[in-house]
Amino acid sequence: MFHVPKLKQKPLALLLAISVGMMAPLTFAETKTPGTLIEKTTLDTKNGLMEAGEQYRIQYYSKSGVDGKSLREDTGAVFIPKGEAPKEGWPVVVWTHGTIGVGASCAPSLNPRSARDAQYLNTWLSLGFAIVAPDYAGLGSAGLHHYLNSRGEAWSVLDSVKASLTTFPLQNKLTIVGQSQGAHAAFASTGYQPGYAPNLNIASTVLTGTPYFDDKTSAAELFAGGSTEGGDPKIPYVMYIYLSAADVNKGLNVDDYFTPKAAALVEDARTMCIGELTQKVMDEGLNAANSLKPAIQQLLDSQTASLRYNTLYVTPPVFIGIGTNDINVPTKMQVHFAEDVVSAGTSADVHEYKGMNHSETVNVSLRNSVPFVLGK
Repeated sequence: MFHVPKLKQKPLALLLAISVGMMAPLTFAETKTPGTLIEKTTLDTKNGLMEAGEQYRIQYYSKSGVDGKSLREDTGAVFIPKGEAPKEGWPVVVWTHGTIGVGASCAPSLNPRSARDAQYLNTWLSLGFAIVAPDYAGLGSAGLHHYLNSRGEAWSVLDSVKASLTTFPLQNKLTIVGQSQGAHAAFASTGYQPGYAPNLNIASTVLTGTPYFDDKTSAAELFAGGSTEGGDPKIPYVMYIYLSAADVNKGLNVDDYFTPKAAALVEDARTMCIGELTQKVMDEGLNAANSLKPAIQQLLDSQTASLRYNTLYVTPPVFIGIGTNDINVPTKMQVHFAEDVVSAGTSADVHEYKGMNHSETVNVSLRNSVPFVLGK
């Protein structure tokens, strides 16, 4: 129990002010330092998780990884397991989410979790892990989210953890877990952690459906094996990459990269979240053949530096799950990533899941990733 000292009597006006303040959202930040909590509020129940004993939406200061200097106010969610916290605090799963869009309203903390993600996250909560779930810069916060910008993702993720560790009963023992864009963010965060957040203790990293960009990445590779008939679910990713590039380079012209059929949808993609945008792409039958112009390769080349990981060698052991039927992030790209990570000297446990697609791999991989994490 905490010792509460006796207080001197306070004037009524002051007591009223204190009581009003206690009913408002709790605010914390006195200095605008990246990794400092600004505010926490109880998370809307419909956006919560069944296995959480407590759940909060947080706002915290972060430094923009896009320009490397601007102070931001980013958001996320924190889920605390049921029961009494261990003496040393709850171990932490840092959940870096998959593609949801680039508009502020798409933020996971403002929306219900998908059934797939809820099942996955509830599993970790039931095992006694707290979850820190950053939204990423521009999702739930000011500005456009810069899709797959590795430093932008990483700094926002790491600052969310720093803010959470000083606010909640959490242990500085972290497993960064991500799927799809989230796998990109998870590995990027692991790579940037020693330089940006050296006091954080990452015990392991878990990835499924991992995008990988290097100087050999090509549009042809991204769309290899894609049908020329019907829609392709990767088209929204290219639209998000274009919008991110155009947010920095105002001189880009959408008509240089997209056919008229697809260009009409690109501006809508600025605010359209991934589910709605993908449905639109599929309904209109947009694919590489009828949507992209040859200059799209120049766009990818110009963005490769921001999409790449800062290192392929990381100290924490890494779990890599690959679905052999993944068409969203081509299996070939994921295998190439795993090979290069191992070649760089990273300790990696690689699993292929036969017949599993991009989404199915997430929960199926738990049979291997849970023992992997518990053993670290």
